[in-house]
Amino acid sequence: MDIELAEAARMMGVSAVRARQLAREGRLRARRVGGRWLVDAASVPSAPRRGRPMSPRIAWALVQISRGGSADWIEPRESYRLRKALDRLVADDEPELLLRSWLAARAERGLLSASEVDALHADARLVLSGLSDERSGLSAAANVEAYVRAEDADAVRRDHLLVDAGSNANVVLHVSPLLPDRPVLVLLLAADLADHDGPRELARARELIAGWAASRTGAVASGPGESATPMTARLRDDGMTG
Repeated sequence: MDIELAEAARMMGVSAVRARQLAREGRLRARRVGGRWLVDAASVPSAPRRGRPMSPRIAWALVQISRGGSADWIEPRESYRLRKALDRLVADDEPELLLRSWLAARAERGLLSASEVDALHADARLVLSGLSDERSGLSAAANVEAYVRAEDADAVRRDHLLVDAGSNANVVLHVSPLLPDRPVLVLLLAADLADHDGPRELARARELIAGWAASRTGAVASGPGESATPMTARLRDDGMTG
């Protein structure tokens, strides 16, 4: 039985953008009919995602708050809810799955192929994360995983001759409305690893979350006079703070 892409996304607890990516990667059996995706219901994972995806604005706020500061583009009530969400994350038995679900809409994840990856590692338009972050313990020189601003994504693809690759990809690009700080915050790194959905990546994501939780003593509400971080400034520039 075929179902609409939006219904498949709801069943998995992911955003429509993420469900479309899974269809393009072949991880969902899907076909295009008249400009819309139809998904074979039997290919939708039986175990739903652990939580509903947050909007990009809220997802990036959660990442920012996880460093122990504030995200001043959100309302105080939203900040309170996100701090409670972080408490829930710490207590969860499978925090990597919960975090992956919450942050599913933070960026559009592209699986690409490049014949030469050294130049990608050095490209200032990219911020390395996931498998390319040394904290993952899973890095491989022949692969690149990074964030790129949406406005730079097409140019990066052209400059490095990147092509869509699906399961044969050696480049993972997270196309985002902003460029995260270097190095990326731990919860963002953990979410990137969890997206790979492999046992090693999921295990390492859980370890990273546990390490973050153990050092979370500074994650308290910051005063209203706290200065903006580079990420906050970029969010303002991109119009996501309203």
